[in-house]
Amino acid sequence: MKDTQAPLEKLRQEVETLHRQLAEVQERLNVTEETLQAIRSGEVDAVVVSTQQGDRVFTLQGSDYVYQCLVEQMGEGAATVSSEGLILYCNKRLSEILNCPLKNLIGSGLEPFIAPKDRKAVLLLLQQVEKEETLTRELSLFTATENKEVPVKLSIKQFRIDELLLNSIIVTDITESKIKEAAKLSQILNNAIVVINNFRLLTDGTLEIDSWTGGTQLIFGYTLEAVQADSSLVTANILPEDREKAFVSLVENIKAGRSGMIEYRFRHGDRTIRWLSSNYVAEWDQEQDCWVGIEIITDITQRKETEQKIAEQAALIDLATDAIFVHDLDDNILFWNKGSERLYGWTATEIIGRKTQTLFNQEISLTQALQTTIEQGSWTGEIEQNTKAGNKIIVESRNTLLENKFSRPKCILVVNSDITERKKLEKQYYHVQRLESLGTLASGISHDFNNILTPILGVSQLLPLKLPNMDEQTQKLLTLLSSSAKRGAELVKQIMLFSRATEYQSVILQVGYLLLELIGIAQQTFPKSINISADIPTKELWTISADATQIHQVFLNLMINARDAMSSGGSLTIYAENRQLDEDDALMNLEAKAGSYVVVTVADTGMGIPPELLNRIFDPFFTTKEVGKGTGLGLSTVMGIVKNHGGFVKVYSELGKGTEFKVFLPAIEGEVSITTVEEAMPRGKGELILIVDDEASIREVTKTSLENYNYRTILASDGIEALALYREHQQEISVVLMDMMMPNLDGVSAMRALQSINPMVKIIATSGLINNIKLALDANVKTFLFKPYTLRKLLQMLTEILSLDEAQADPIPPITSQEPSSLTRIELSRDALAIMPPEWLQQMYEAAYYCDADVLLELIEQIPTSQGAIANALKDLVLNFKTDIIMELTDLAKLGLTKEP
Repeated sequence: MKDTQAPLEKLRQEVETLHRQLAEVQERLNVTEETLQAIRSGEVDAVVVSTQQGDRVFTLQGSDYVYQCLVEQMGEGAATVSSEGLILYCNKRLSEILNCPLKNLIGSGLEPFIAPKDRKAVLLLLQQVEKEETLTRELSLFTATENKEVPVKLSIKQFRIDELLLNSIIVTDITESKIKEAAKLSQILNNAIVVINNFRLLTDGTLEIDSWTGGTQLIFGYTLEAVQADSSLVTANILPEDREKAFVSLVENIKAGRSGMIEYRFRHGDRTIRWLSSNYVAEWDQEQDCWVGIEIITDITQRKETEQKIAEQAALIDLATDAIFVHDLDDNILFWNKGSERLYGWTATEIIGRKTQTLFNQEISLTQALQTTIEQGSWTGEIEQNTKAGNKIIVESRNTLLENKFSRPKCILVVNSDITERKKLEKQYYHVQRLESLGTLASGISHDFNNILTPILGVSQLLPLKLPNMDEQTQKLLTLLSSSAKRGAELVKQIMLFSRATEYQSVILQVGYLLLELIGIAQQTFPKSINISADIPTKELWTISADATQIHQVFLNLMINARDAMSSGGSLTIYAENRQLDEDDALMNLEAKAGSYVVVTVADTGMGIPPELLNRIFDPFFTTKEVGKGTGLGLSTVMGIVKNHGGFVKVYSELGKGTEFKVFLPAIEGEVSITTVEEAMPRGKGELILIVDDEASIREVTKTSLENYNYRTILASDGIEALALYREHQQEISVVLMDMMMPNLDGVSAMRALQSINPMVKIIATSGLINNIKLALDANVKTFLFKPYTLRKLLQMLTEILSLDEAQADPIPPITSQEPSSLTRIELSRDALAIMPPEWLQQMYEAAYYCDADVLLELIEQIPTSQGAIANALKDLVLNFKTDIIMELTDLAKLGLTKEP
């Protein structure tokens, strides 16, 4: 217990000591507070302070005197002002600034000395509730005698005496600094490339310039003094074509209370033309009863020249046939020129901000190109890409890395050239080279085979003479040997035709008569399940220079191919026509040259050729027939002979619908049977044509051709896209040029869909297959254009369809450009049924089947004279070799049918 009592006692003593000290401090604070209160109330006149040198007395009156001396000697004006603006005290410097005696200032109001524009604001500051901070602002004061405006800086501090709110103000004269600032500003403006003027716009529209400042010498080419003396010097040199527009714009904007900017051309003092920009702002001045404003004029010639250069460069970039675009390092597209729009189909609005990989759908190759470009600074290569329409194209791409001002990679410039057609031509070239190599090989082999077969065939013919007493079995073997040698010789002959190793005897040939001979053979030898029809206008067909035997071989091979494709029966159609190809048409057929051609078409309704085999059917020894039923030289022989005669072959096929071969043979110049007068190409009147075709080359060539003849065009690659475009532009589209065979939505379905949107829509159906005519007619499309068509034929057909109302338009015949009779088939068949006996119909059918024109004309002579229109119509059909129509009509008559075929 003793051990713990001692510390507790010590702690208690320390606490008591601390209490005594706190009481002493509190007492001293009370005394100090009473003293301060006495000083505040004026009860104390002096304060005595004890120091080491003894006691010192400080009187309050002495302190006031010191402060008063300081205020009087200040370089700034000082005053005490009431909240009402009454001057209670001021020093001598303020009287000097205001040029007013001191005695006149004290007791007077401050308001008369303040500039009118600043009075309200200053008086409000004086009347505010006491503020702790000092408020400072610049304003103008007026002198008492000269009424001269003096710029000053005014500082106000509020305080209270006995609940009275007072203001102490400090006034600093800043006249000298303002003069220096103005001089410096004037010097800057005079050397600046801007001009500033103060103007007034009167209510009657008159514009008056009050003052000019700035670099008039640089901007206008005239000194400031000259411009200030005559403001019209400026307005007179604004180019007349810009002057009125600039003035009207300025007046309209100011009267509407808007600031504005105008640009105009100005004739400088050195007589050069400069571009100037004027920025102005104005407000209504009630006292002057007008608009008062300020205008800042700058020279923008350099900017305009730069903009012009940029515009010219942009135009050149847009004129470029290459696709030029820029994307950042994250593959976001930043720039897209017109060439890119033409190549890919997307507009700049659609493409900016999107990624190239998602658009072109070739992620691997593009990623590799991007990586190489970043690492090496550039990349060049070939890439296969997709267009907006889904078409695949091949581009030669050149990538260049662009850097920012810090030499860091910023973005990539891409220049893509479409080499799709070049690649196709290269492929064709390599194919031709391969064929020529095979031809050279075949030629050599043929020579050797002939050397081998000649003695075999000779021995087979000699042995019967040497051994006349051969038994029957030996004779059969010898006959087999002879026939096999002959077959081998025939095969060698075809090889030599393909390889062009045989010379041909060129004669002037009317191919129509040759075709009629072949048609007669076919009608005698082909299965009766195959219906053969022809349109061979021998009188009108141009002549050709050719070897008759080889041309005979060409069409015989094609007709045999057609027969073999129709094992279950079908229709074989052969027709011939004259065709003039110009330079535009030649572009649409890679193998063609401009000139006159006789075109022979052999069409069947057989099984068709798969698309993947179309490029191989002319290869030698390629065949889809069973082993032993084809040599694979038929079509290669056709191609070799036609090319050897300066012509070319086009083929169109669709699985399950048939195949059509078109053989183009050059006509003899100057010796054609019909003299034609070259007529001017019909031109459009700005009509909009919707071109629908899945072949990009056909779309682009047709587009270019039509636009050259004053038509507008929009393009679609399939039926779905065509429907979307038609719905969008229905009121503008005049005619739809529709391909019959397309992916996604075929031509027939697309045409029916268009008719459901607009029953009066005008459609021209196009196809390379004659069998598609019926499909077009079934879809109520009466106008049909065969591929390949000439530009003249297309323009003529557009002119015809646009000049007729759809309800009155006659169907365009499928084979010739003129219908042989004004009677329709149904009218002809109905009348024929009414007037002709069955035996006559049977004879007509047989004569038409064998293409016996003489018999047909004799039978027609038996028609009563009262039915002259029917007789004339049938004669036209015979003379135009439309025996298929006659067979169809007579067949209907025999069966007793009266419905339309």
